[in-house]
Amino acid sequence: AFLRQAEVVFLCVLMTVMTIFLSAIGVMTDSHEVHFCAAVGVLVVLLPSFHIMLRPEIAKMNTFFVLQAALSLSIGGATFYFYTDSEDQYPEGPHFSASFFASTLGFVASGMSLLGLCTYTKYMKDWNYRSLILFSNILVTILSMLDVVMFLRLNAKMGIPDSFFVMGSSVATVVIRQWQWMPGVVVMSQLC
Repeated sequence: AFLRQAEVVFLCVLMTVMTIFLSAIGVMTDSHEVHFCAAVGVLVVLLPSFHIMLRPEIAKMNTFFVLQAALSLSIGGATFYFYTDSEDQYPEGPHFSASFFASTLGFVASGMSLLGLCTYTKYMKDWNYRSLILFSNILVTILSMLDVVMFLRLNAKMGIPDSFFVMGSSVATVVIRQWQWMPGVVVMSQLC
């Protein structure tokens, strides 16, 4: 039974090897150029493999979501330091505790992930997938601009407490990320 899905097994092994490769590159070198070239190399191997091994509909969907993830920018590591720097390090900063930033925000985000699933199920399940993905990508892009508001400390100038601002921004982003994820899950479940 296991080998009847030989294509999927091959792709799982390939992705595991690629993950180990990227992890090894990350540990062995600090060069951003090497990291970039390794990531592009993985994409050059992985994406055609989808199209060779899978049905075209599934391969296209996988390709879209891999490219969407690969091309999305993340500044999470750097923002951790911005949010948790002490008054000596950055006097105007929000000065969150590491536990608030890592635990409280993470816990609230997990709960809001369920809200994203519920709102998708109630209001968006009949949307055209392209419309939903476009709408959610636009919303995530707009919400990303809220980071700029926080970094420039405009929320404090408007009288909005840092914890409320960050909580609202994080919650909204998690809900919308669920909206982005659901069409892929639904389509893949129908195709497989």
